[in-house]
Amino acid sequence: MARHAGSLEQRLAAIITPALGDGVPFYEVLRAPSRATIKETKKDGYAEVACTIPEGHICIQWRFEETGRFLFLRGDKNADGALLFIGPDDRIEAHIIECKRKVTQGKWEDILQQMRWTLYKLLALAGVLGLSIDEVRLGTAYRFDELSEESSPNPILGKPTLGGTSERTPGEDQLSESRLRQLAWENDEVYLPGFDGVFRHIKIQLDEDSGRGVYQTPAPRSRFARQL
Repeated sequence: MARHAGSLEQRLAAIITPALGDGVPFYEVLRAPSRATIKETKKDGYAEVACTIPEGHICIQWRFEETGRFLFLRGDKNADGALLFIGPDDRIEAHIIECKRKVTQGKWEDILQQMRWTLYKLLALAGVLGLSIDEVRLGTAYRFDELSEESSPNPILGKPTLGGTSERTPGEDQLSESRLRQLAWENDEVYLPGFDGVFRHIKIQLDEDSGRGVYQTPAPRSRFARQL
């Protein structure tokens, strides 16, 4: 069996090119009391999320935007935040956070695809570094929620179908899929194509004026984590 030699930081330095083409670091190693800062810099949708780092943990913050490093993947969508947390017992958690000014039905579908392909990239990086991801946590940072039923009731989303095997028209199928996506947002239980089971999702409310917020990284081994 091939085993990796050296500490994690030695492996990072030996295996991973540290900077992107524009000189921006591809990754950064952080420890408490530092925080990982995730930013969306679009003028009309600026967001800034400060992510706490639990005591005794190492955080590797990755920057995937327009890297061209994952051409072997069929999709190249990226979430704004991609973090690996390594605990004192070597337990590994992946945290994926996407920032949006407002969450709508269409944008929620995009968010799920961004999270999906970001997770594939984190799994690839973990593999080359000799790490095994134990848990995955997903989060969406937003100013305005236009997807929840109580926030913006939308009759075209339809109602969930409970039981029965009656035939449905293609339009009804489409409505039910939209409703299921809405329920995934409301219940914070997310399915990602290509992965089994449900991922627990966390909503991060940003200040409506500044677009800033804080992600209090959940304690390790939380029941809200999805184990791979």
